[in-house]
Amino acid sequence: MFDVLIIGAGPAGMTAAIYAARGNLKVGIIEQGAPGGAMVNTSIIENYPGFKKIDGASLSMEMFEQINDLGVEYFGYSVIDIEKVNDIFAVAVEGSEEKLLAKALIVATGTKNKILDIPGEETYRGKGISWCAICDGSFYKNKNVAVVGGGNSALEEALYLADIASKVYIIHRRDEFRGAEILVSKLKTRTNVEFVLNAIPLEFCGTEHLEKIKLQNKLTAEVFYVAVEGCFEYVGQQPANQAITKLGIIDERGYVIVDKNFATSTKGLFACGDIVAKEIRQIATAVNDGAIAALNVIKYCKE
Repeated sequence: MFDVLIIGAGPAGMTAAIYAARGNLKVGIIEQGAPGGAMVNTSIIENYPGFKKIDGASLSMEMFEQINDLGVEYFGYSVIDIEKVNDIFAVAVEGSEEKLLAKALIVATGTKNKILDIPGEETYRGKGISWCAICDGSFYKNKNVAVVGGGNSALEEALYLADIASKVYIIHRRDEFRGAEILVSKLKTRTNVEFVLNAIPLEFCGTEHLEKIKLQNKLTAEVFYVAVEGCFEYVGQQPANQAITKLGIIDERGYVIVDKNFATSTKGLFACGDIVAKEIRQIATAVNDGAIAALNVIKYCKE
């Protein structure tokens, strides 16, 4: 029996684990992927206090080592069901017949990548199409690649790929970017980066592997192609809420509704980080959420 179980080991979940463990609670954390969540796949982080520049995998491991040192129990499983019986949460995980039990639960499952949902996308998944430049960028050394998207993630990963690939096309459906101007400015100085603006991807084409992307100009309706061997999609995020949809705590967009204490409408059930219904989603805000949620969980467990 745990005092608190945390689902998700991104920056919010691991911060919650640190605070809860330091509050003398027995803490378990469940993560189906690598510690760090989406952060682990970020090539360079330059806006997290205390680090002028650090890669996402390194920051993830710094946090992971900290929770290990505090004695937090780590479970590398997918959550398949959550029940609350007599004020105790029972969490069923894939690959185990025994359920994990806890007095309180913190959901910190974050978000997952959206897809373009166009022809050829599923065919070339892992055969040219990727959602992680830091994971797969090395496969495209001295090759032509595309990045689809206009936010910070797209721009940051385009910069990373520009040091590896011979050519990087940045494909964006508008003529202005949502991402930081400093990133756009840096990309404009790279001679191997080309902006393909007001363009909508229509289809991924190739034979055994991706060979080109069919695009349409939004303004002229012209259809054209860019020849690439790799494409990295950064077209937004959606809530990773598969395990919690039946709990009655999510809004119409699929995000968890919480109060100022990061408590849900279910007693003992809290949520923090990018899975929460809010406007700003950054590593720093996830850490903030995790700390507040854990401090309120400590109060709850000691009532």
